[in-house]
Amino acid sequence: MSCSWKCDVKEQEITPPSGKPTGRPSSYSEAVASEICQRMTTGQGLLRICADDHMPDRATVYRWLEANEGFRDRYVRAREALMDFYAEQILVISFDESGDIVVDQAPDGRSKTVANHAKVQRDRLKVDSLKWIASRLFPKRYGDKMELLGQDAGSSSTLTISWLDSDKAPPVAPEAPRQITYQKPELPADLSEADWSKLLQILEVAKRVAPSDSVPSDVLEVIRKALLAHYAEPAPTKRIALPPRGKSGKT
Repeated sequence: MSCSWKCDVKEQEITPPSGKPTGRPSSYSEAVASEICQRMTTGQGLLRICADDHMPDRATVYRWLEANEGFRDRYVRAREALMDFYAEQILVISFDESGDIVVDQAPDGRSKTVANHAKVQRDRLKVDSLKWIASRLFPKRYGDKMELLGQDAGSSSTLTISWLDSDKAPPVAPEAPRQITYQKPELPADLSEADWSKLLQILEVAKRVAPSDSVPSDVLEVIRKALLAHYAEPAPTKRIALPPRGKSGKT
């Protein structure tokens, strides 16, 4: 028993590479970077741009931004232009009155116009979303609070106020303490220094003798009486006529 095998083997054709890149680009390309910035100025975000097959993914774009300063500057300006586009879209949505009024068919066959609340609420959601994105990504222009001059979007800074030396007031020398000096009181014109010396002596005696709780008027009255009693003139004595001696007074 014999058998024979006959095999037809076809040679597989190998197609050489065409030289065109396949898949998403990973190396930096000036043409791709320019297309990203150009599409952002027309209102497309990075998520929409990177969804195309010929564009790099978001991680690759961020890697390019970190490594290439020129692309980073153009990207910042393109993102600001995108926020301007969003601001214009807010105006378009706000002034678009189409669909705000709809015709409602009543059960009785009559038609009436009513407000389309669903459309109004949907437009309000769009406007609020665009306002929130613009205020967060471009706060210098669309933020709730005005940013400081020279402050980049998304960055924080501290305002420092300093005074120049020319603005400072010259130091004021402290005032010297006032010295207390004794000034001798002037004596009344009708009293001499001898009279004042006598009065001071009387005052010293009154301080030593008079009780501490005594009234000044009482002390002065005691002094007055003592002075009157001491320097009072003696009363004149009566002369008594005596009869001469040796003679009787009888006749």
